[in-house]
Amino acid sequence: MSSQPPTRRRLVAAVTLVAAFMAFLDATIVNIAIPDIARSFPDDSLGDLSWVLNAYNVAFAAFLMPFGRLADRWGRKRSFLLGLALFTLASCWCALAGSLPVLVAARVVQAMGGALLVPTSLALLMAVFPVERRAAAVAAYGATSAAAAGIGPSVGGVLVDVKCWELVFLVNLPLGIVAAALGWRVLGESREPRGLPFPDLVGAVALGAGVGALAVAAVKGGDWGWTGATTLGALALAVVALGFVVWRSARHPAPVVDPALLRLRSFSVANAASLVFAVAFFATLLCNVLYLTSIWGYSPLRTGLAVTPAPIAATLVALPTERLARRYGTRAVCAAGLIVFAVGTCLYATWIGPHPHFVTQWLPVSALTGLGAGAALPALGAAALAEVPAARFAIGTAGNSTARQTGAVFGVALLVAVVGTPGPQSLRHALQQGWLFAAACTVPAIALTLCLGARTGRQSPERADAVSAPGSRATLRRAGQ
Repeated sequence: MSSQPPTRRRLVAAVTLVAAFMAFLDATIVNIAIPDIARSFPDDSLGDLSWVLNAYNVAFAAFLMPFGRLADRWGRKRSFLLGLALFTLASCWCALAGSLPVLVAARVVQAMGGALLVPTSLALLMAVFPVERRAAAVAAYGATSAAAAGIGPSVGGVLVDVKCWELVFLVNLPLGIVAAALGWRVLGESREPRGLPFPDLVGAVALGAGVGALAVAAVKGGDWGWTGATTLGALALAVVALGFVVWRSARHPAPVVDPALLRLRSFSVANAASLVFAVAFFATLLCNVLYLTSIWGYSPLRTGLAVTPAPIAATLVALPTERLARRYGTRAVCAAGLIVFAVGTCLYATWIGPHPHFVTQWLPVSALTGLGAGAALPALGAAALAEVPAARFAIGTAGNSTARQTGAVFGVALLVAVVGTPGPQSLRHALQQGWLFAAACTVPAIALTLCLGARTGRQSPERADAVSAPGSRATLRRAGQ
């Protein structure tokens, strides 16, 4: 399909990039909508509301890799259109949800659509470009992801401010209809040769159950009692489920966690660091929104605008730091970015006052954390792929995304546990503790990056381009969630 005429290539690019834009925009918008969703469901606690974010993250992390493999076997166009339909219809279901459990269930279905949509959109895009132009196609995909992340907070703030949180989900309806109609006409079917093993969907369910059980224990442990039977039962379920994933992955021909990749030092270390840093990163994002709305009294629109400088800074710094990583190695760049991010989160906790001072306080600290994330996230993505064979980049990238999404689950869950349910007088102190918790989580991530080889990422220009393109640019979207 790489010999397609230019007009058809442009149409395929438009369809796949619109779909990617939808998937990455949605995650950013939902963070902004949480305070407004809380007003619609006043009887539900912050811990319960956190599942609007975590249900999506758990399901996406669990099914991203097996669904990518299923698409290779079943057909990428068919899988793309199914994922698009699931994502769009589930978005409408989210908007119509009359209770929090229904909203959470709809988010799970939406995540499953996204887990089909994301890997197939990139595969379909690359398939219509000749080999020499695929790096540019991946760069366009990454730029679209970054743009969605960058404008997501502002768009979400506008939609919530104009009407209500339901518009955050309904905005996907016209985009999904247009992308599906055009995709049906212009996308060509492609699949891997017959004989591929069926992906381990049972392992994916077990992974989701294990991660979800840990998140439930973290969120509800304070209410249930950390030594209570329910909390211990959730922890026991997590141990059994995750142990089953390890056992099954060692035996399944297409496992949800690939043991062969885990034996690569850079892949294992970088993904461990990605997971730990994602805990800090996503905890900070939610803490920022809660502080701006609850302490500074910002509207959703002002909150969306206030959190936008961080992803913009991350996007601006990502390309220069990629070049630095090629020259000096990803270990140095990762460690520097994580240190900058930790300093920024500490400043949130110690310097941001109770009264709004956006230009003199919030803006510089937000830009600092954005710079740190913009340096660390792409470098960690590139480090995870440094030793992965080119033929397995898709699986390697999915593995790195799974690690980040798993970290996102724990980031939100643990922040909720740290903040608790304080009264109005102690809320600011509780959120300050949340920022300090995020800073503390960055420390083990720094230690893990120091375990990377000193020359990780210092490949020849050809190898560096191949490694950094699919993994590093795609991670730019996370800087804005």
